[in-house]
Amino acid sequence: MTNVARTGQTLLIVASSMLFAAFTSAMVVRRATGTDWIAPSVPVWLWAAALLAIAASCLVAKKFYRSAALCGFALVASQIACAASLRMGDVAQSFAAVLVTAHAAHALFGACALWWKGERASLFWHFAGALWLYVLWLIGVWA
Repeated sequence: MTNVARTGQTLLIVASSMLFAAFTSAMVVRRATGTDWIAPSVPVWLWAAALLAIAASCLVAKKFYRSAALCGFALVASQIACAASLRMGDVAQSFAAVLVTAHAAHALFGACALWWKGERASLFWHFAGALWLYVLWLIGVWA
């Protein structure tokens, strides 16, 4: 990977981390101050979708970039289905929808980059996979 690709991905990872830190901070404050917080239930199939992110990272490590991208596209489809099933009138589910949709956008970008750029997108894809595990923990366990 070139220095330009690594620097670009590092900057994107820093900016994305700040975005999700802001979402997490807002969620922590809202959960602590509101009396109407009801923890959202995360469907079992969404937990299984974490395996897609892990499989994609393993495929990237073996340099099967297009196969990894296909796993990434399947992950995005599962996230979109989850976000569509959430009720936006419920506070906790609204936060879950924002986090899942924001991650879906990042994963879609990462999967497209893997498809077209291969190794030059590998660092961002590993970050996106780890971020998905964090989002699942945040909405499925902590919330």
